[in-house]
Amino acid sequence: MRFLSLIVFTGLVASSCNDNSTTTNRPFIPNVPVNITINTDLPSYYHLQTPGNYALVNGGSRGIFLVHNFDDVFYAVERTCTYHPDDSCAFVQIDSGNIQLKCGTFVDGKYEACCASKYAFEGTVLQGPSVWALKQYNVFENGNLITIRN
Repeated sequence: MRFLSLIVFTGLVASSCNDNSTTTNRPFIPNVPVNITINTDLPSYYHLQTPGNYALVNGGSRGIFLVHNFDDVFYAVERTCTYHPDDSCAFVQIDSGNIQLKCGTFVDGKYEACCASKYAFEGTVLQGPSVWALKQYNVFENGNLITIRN
């Protein structure tokens, strides 16, 4: 019995030494109150009536992408990359040529990758070091009004 207890104790100690911080600790992205309503009948948002279009909206921590995805569903995702979100370059940008989101910034009009993470328009990770999806906000549709909330 003593030998069995020793094996169980050793197994518990060994498993507690694993560093799973990249997969178990969700990155901290500030919870900022969001309550934004967009009228897609207005000229500045009219393009959102067609799937495949997006708009950058002020709000959230670093801004919000409102995407009318090709599945005809609206998604609102935070622009903060989930891999090292405190890095000054950890902004999410639209890569319309590849129909995805990517982590990086524009410097003097030229895109510079930050961590090489790439995400689908709804925020799921496609590739790169990030293991966490982008923070999503709730989207409510009421006719031509789109409301984004958390």
